[in-house]
Amino acid sequence: MPDAIDDGFARRLFAGSGYVVGEFRCPAWARRWRTENWIGPRAHVVVPGTAVAIAADGSDPHVCTANEVLAYDAGVCYRRRLVSDEGDRCVYFEVSDELAARLGLVSGRGRHGPRLRFASLQSSAYLHHRLLHAVIAAAPTSVDPLSVDEWGLALLARTAAHVSAHPRQVATRGNGAPAQRRAVEQVVSILATRLADPLTLADLGALVHYSPYFLARVFRRHTGSTIGRYRMHLRLRRSLELVLAVGPGSDLTEVAAMYGFSSHSHYTRAFREAFGCPPSALRRAVGARDVRRLPGLAQVLTT
Repeated sequence: MPDAIDDGFARRLFAGSGYVVGEFRCPAWARRWRTENWIGPRAHVVVPGTAVAIAADGSDPHVCTANEVLAYDAGVCYRRRLVSDEGDRCVYFEVSDELAARLGLVSGRGRHGPRLRFASLQSSAYLHHRLLHAVIAAAPTSVDPLSVDEWGLALLARTAAHVSAHPRQVATRGNGAPAQRRAVEQVVSILATRLADPLTLADLGALVHYSPYFLARVFRRHTGSTIGRYRMHLRLRRSLELVLAVGPGSDLTEVAAMYGFSSHSHYTRAFREAFGCPPSALRRAVGARDVRRLPGLAQVLTT
């Protein structure tokens, strides 16, 4: 996740009206994994690409994945723990104080100081965060800044409203059911790092020493999702990086196999169900570099 250390891992891509869109790429060898991090003087909204464990607000480490969005108050201090060999990769909005207050991104802080909040992220919102990043990163000098600014601001407002309405609780030390919470975090880590493996409930239960039946119940209670659905969303969201790559990209049959789908048709069907369009349509839209032609954009701009 982005912080205030200037070591070249964070890159600002687009300056909008009261916000900046950027990307963060922190390799597994970086010193940030061994030190406390500071988000900086402004609030951030962060959409993870890889799985990473984040500990803030006196909470136990929480494994964040592409299925979530994170909202940092200005001034949050936190630590990160390595989950994936890919390190920490995400896209983010850095938000001005005035806009953060207007969007409700200031959590009230309270006696424990600045806070970090988590929320599950809808597939359509995740798609448009990645589309916005892909369009800007592919051709930063040729996009229409007015269209991109309007798109970015609408997406940020929509995401901020969702975080405020649907925050996820991350238990602090000594509260809740720590053994169950640790088991769920371990399962999330396994799912995020073994996306193509044909895992069963019995396999996962054996790894965390729970019965398949009990694990399924505990996982749903803590995440709001079944294990199978959680993994399906992870597979589809991680595949977007290759789908949205400008240029020839990987063959979609290869992408499907890489992320555990049995065939190209299976992948396309699941992709369309989650994101509302086939992966080939997204490639064409990003290649056209016209944000107004992107699937579903009108809905983002009007909600």
